Amino acid sequence: MDEGKKIFVGNYKGGVGKTTSIYQIALHLADARKKVLLIDLDPQCSLSEICLTRMDRNLEQLEDNESLNYVYDLWEQLKQYPYLTYTIDTTSLIKQTPEHIHFIPSNIFYPNGGLDQIASRLRDNFEDLTVLQQFFQRTELESKYDYILFDCPPSNNVITQGAFLLSDYYLIPSIIQTISIRGVVHYIKTVEKTYKTICKEHEKAQLATLLFGPKPKLIGIFETLKKANVNNVEAVKNLKSDLKDAGIQSILSDLEQGNYFFKTVIKHIEGIARDTADGKKRSEYADLTDEILFCIEPNIFNSLL
Repeated sequence: MDEGKKIFVGNYKGGVGKTTSIYQIALHLADARKKVLLIDLDPQCSLSEICLTRMDRNLEQLEDNESLNYVYDLWEQLKQYPYLTYTIDTTSLIKQTPEHIHFIPSNIFYPNGGLDQIASRLRDNFEDLTVLQQFFQRTELESKYDYILFDCPPSNNVITQGAFLLSDYYLIPSIIQTISIRGVVHYIKTVEKTYKTICKEHEKAQLATLLFGPKPKLIGIFETLKKANVNNVEAVKNLKSDLKDAGIQSILSDLEQGNYFFKTVIKHIEGIARDTADGKKRSEYADLTDEILFCIEPNIFNSLL
């Protein structure tokens, strides 16, 4: 198996259907015979709760070594003893839903704090940015999955920055309206700035590039929670204008060519969230998943048609 594609999904605007979309995309990727791993980086643990519910479990039942919190907590402790070597057994970390979706949960009830508290204790330095990278290297997760999706919170801390840098691609779900669009522009600017600061301008830029690889590519922006009869043409124009003002010329160029905006629109339907909690695939996400696959694997995707 080739190395798995790592994708982070996020937006600085909450309430855009991010977690529901990640799980639905994972279901459809699995339906396309892709082996998928979900990693919950959001301290709210919504994705973890969805996945654990499918196993008839809950966050409070997790042992210390059954969540991503444990990986970061272990890192904090081992930094005091740099001469020690260690391995991480993923058997307890990685779980599987009845729909064959593998996932690593985060846990708000972890004894030493949720991911937001752990992030606040990490230092804003190069070493702590490499936690996920070192975890992946030690466990060789990339060789075990076709797609690894990170559910990123609407915040910018050391943990999310590490996910930005490690990923190959990113997706932005958004409600297409003025306030949400501003969040999209800010998100893209943050990703661009994070990579530039660490992999171009940092005193350890060469090492950073070696560890993290190329800058993550924007796969696309997809519209969620669209209400009936809402005209968002003006909002899309505002997005292009804001990107131009922000100086993100490469993204703007692709937008002008019609790229980055997926054709599939996820409408505001109450039953989608309920069916997601029950592990049911929603047909609304089938075409969106196909579009994502086409963007990443155009040759392989076309051969299946």
